[in-house]
Amino acid sequence: MRGYLHWRIGTKYLSLVLCLFAALPLFATKGIFQGLVVEGTKREVGKYIYVAGKTGYLRRVNIQRCRVRFGDGVPSSQRLQSAAESLRDNAEIRVTADEDSHGEWIASDIVILKLPAVDKVRLRI
Repeated sequence: MRGYLHWRIGTKYLSLVLCLFAALPLFATKGIFQGLVVEGTKREVGKYIYVAGKTGYLRRVNIQRCRVRFGDGVPSSQRLQSAAESLRDNAEIRVTADEDSHGEWIASDIVILKLPAVDKVRLRI
């Protein structure tokens, strides 16, 4: 009887621990959002970008440890050697990121969907 009682208590604790570990990914906030890159400040270059969504919502995204790549819609003739160099104002991107405990988005993957159109008026100056 005593062995059976220890076994029942042990299985209860084990099932509780397994349920808690299974629920841990639910507490992390992972997001996928799309929008246009908005120019930030000079001191944030290479660390953060701002992404403006279609609804006007602006997110600051930490890009220090993410992978940046071109999407299928970007022609190879427009691609630079490094995709990260193409993260400039008005580029359309899709970001996969995790939100930390302070509310900051930390990107893990950025796909450049469309490069900004070249402003030919500015090139003439």
